[in-house]
Amino acid sequence: MKNIKVVLYQKQLAENIPEEDINEMIEYAPHFICFPEYFFTSKNIETLKQTPENQIYQKNRIKELSKKIDSVIIAGTMTELENNNIFNTSFIYQNGKELGFYRKVNLFVAENGKITPGNEYKIFKAYNINFGVIICADIFHDKTFKFMRENDAKVIFSPTFSLKKEETVEEKYKRDNDIYVRAAKLSNAPIVKVCGVKSELKNFLQARSLIAGKDEILYRVKPHEEEKSMIIKQEIQL
Repeated sequence: MKNIKVVLYQKQLAENIPEEDINEMIEYAPHFICFPEYFFTSKNIETLKQTPENQIYQKNRIKELSKKIDSVIIAGTMTELENNNIFNTSFIYQNGKELGFYRKVNLFVAENGKITPGNEYKIFKAYNINFGVIICADIFHDKTFKFMRENDAKVIFSPTFSLKKEETVEEKYKRDNDIYVRAAKLSNAPIVKVCGVKSELKNFLQARSLIAGKDEILYRVKPHEEEKSMIIKQEIQL
């Protein structure tokens, strides 16, 4: 058994990371920091568009942040431009070094026709731990978790874009169990889901960050925290 320290950066999308947030994360010394889906975007770029200049800028932000905090950064996602295709991509860095990237395989309906789906799931390695990265709608496909189990993922990070739904607390909690606990059991690994907070830019989000174990939800934001910017610090036993 091994314990890892994780940070779930539940904040508004397309914002700078304040120095006090960086210092708080440095003090906690996490192994992994996960950001929400579409966190590393620009308010000045049309939705889901990308420019080569902004892409370089965002990747440099991620690289420098990973050096400053000395942690593995699962950089939420950003749109990635390659050969005139746009992917929804999570870049993973450790201490200034790119460990790799994962392109979202299973698209959300609003991405169809705008985003090119990725064509493979991936496993990464840091601290001698195999870990997976999935993105949002990947959670609804069992093949995702068959791959994670077969490739011995010990923990799975899931940057997510969570749309606001009108539902009771009981319905929320049932959905968490039906989707995330089930997926953790299928993959035999805990799942760390990180969501963005609603803002003027995206006012239809709910930040329902959580950590799901194989038998139960290990952590979830409370219903009154779904619009709250938070640096969530948790320890997970693998």
